[in-house]
Amino acid sequence: MPPAVPPTGAVRLGIVGAGGAARLHAEAALTLPDEARVTAVHDIAEDRARSLADLTGAKVTTGYAQMLDEGLVDALVVCTPHALHVAPALAAARAGIPVLLEKPMATSLSDCDAVSEAFAAAGVALFLGHIQHYLPLTAAAQQAVRAGLIGAPVSVVDRRATDYRPGHRPAWFFDPELAGGGAVMNIGAHCVDRVTWITDARPLRVDARIVHRDVPVETEGLLHLELEGGVRATVSVTAGALSDLDEFEITGEKGTLRASKAKGLWLAAGSGEARELRAPADINEDVAVAFRDQLHDFTASVRGERPPAVGARTGRDVVATVLAAYASSALGEPQPVSRPGVLA
Repeated sequence: MPPAVPPTGAVRLGIVGAGGAARLHAEAALTLPDEARVTAVHDIAEDRARSLADLTGAKVTTGYAQMLDEGLVDALVVCTPHALHVAPALAAARAGIPVLLEKPMATSLSDCDAVSEAFAAAGVALFLGHIQHYLPLTAAAQQAVRAGLIGAPVSVVDRRATDYRPGHRPAWFFDPELAGGGAVMNIGAHCVDRVTWITDARPLRVDARIVHRDVPVETEGLLHLELEGGVRATVSVTAGALSDLDEFEITGEKGTLRASKAKGLWLAAGSGEARELRAPADINEDVAVAFRDQLHDFTASVRGERPPAVGARTGRDVVATVLAAYASSALGEPQPVSRPGVLA
């Protein structure tokens, strides 16, 4: 089927899966009424779908097939459990409908490749929902690196700790088949994306150790990454923390950037004192800004004004790195990060 004719007004969005991420997308649409409006929603839990429909004025549907078959949408936002990303994405590609696909892209490389190939063949936009590209703190660090404030990146340390214990997250987060993994797939994917985007260096190899505590998916992970250009990165994730931690440090040939939600962004370069590049901000406000700006870019790609800012290659690289980390931990030795057509 040829791509749908790009809309000229507000893009009609169908949201598939009505959990926490879906609500953030819906709230973003409400701030951009001239660019997007949610017209259809679906979730296997009708109360969640109804709640999102009440927020947006959308129609509750029986599924993505109804959205596509009845022409209710110009684009889909897929927020299902990770292993269920593929079916709605492929259906949308066949219908010529663009998709904003939440991270991770999929839970296997074969599924990543199937989705990527389907959208390339259909000639419609596939936009990966890696929100790190839009969070103001991460974006400020990326811009500082691009501006040469620390010189060429040499090493990165990225640390995340959050509360992903049972009872604090949906049950599917602890189902290996649905989630595709635990702390590394859920939280570590953000870290891997952040590290590779800021340094502009794709992952090559990973040496990892994974820990399971009391649940079927991993609760902690320590990843040592070799990136293009000789950059080294360490990613540490913990899913059972009672207090939240989100910080990263990038050292370059001329200086160091230190970033955290609690302290903002600081630059130490030369012999002078460190200086603040961005003050700490309210995380909820930053998240709202990030989802708004991401949706703005997605609707622009739906209208054909520019290509997706975060595409399939990024999504696949992140999944490939996570899967290589699992293999490395299981085998006890470093593993290459797969590229399309190479060890895939």
